[in-house]
Amino acid sequence: MTKTLAAAAISVLLLTLTACGGGEGSSDDEAASKAISDSIMKEQESGSGDVFTMERKEADCIGDGFVEDIGVDKLQEYGFLTEDLKAEAMTNVTMEPGDAEAATGVLFECADVTEMMSKAMAAGEEVDAATQKCLEDVLTEDKLRSMFTLMFSGKQDQASQEVIAPMMKCAAGSMQ
Repeated sequence: MTKTLAAAAISVLLLTLTACGGGEGSSDDEAASKAISDSIMKEQESGSGDVFTMERKEADCIGDGFVEDIGVDKLQEYGFLTEDLKAEAMTNVTMEPGDAEAATGVLFECADVTEMMSKAMAAGEEVDAATQKCLEDVLTEDKLRSMFTLMFSGKQDQASQEVIAPMMKCAAGSMQ
């Protein structure tokens, strides 16, 4: 496992999940939610599905949740949605703390993010028992929630220090 693999896995998950959007009932809300869901599925079909797989119902849940919990206007302000309600893939986003927490909550309510991350870290590589245990200790739901909240808040460096750096220590230990 390399630093590149870990960073790529987290980036792919964030990219896949951040193509998302705001509110209940209006046609704009429905269009925004559908755009987000469609974008997640399209991104997955374009190759990121090799690392993370998500069902349509999970993508729909994320779209609905982002729209309901954050709102179309804010999602447009953050660059997740265009003015004409098209979803935009974002890798560097800066949300207000409450919205970053809401986005993270939606992700974890709609998909088993911890399981997706664990599978991604083990994909294509033989991982010994000690490395697997180390990764399990690093990839806890609490730590991943914190990481995604930080990433949605525009604090990628801090997120990296909290999760990616410890994952690299696990990987380094398996190479000795």
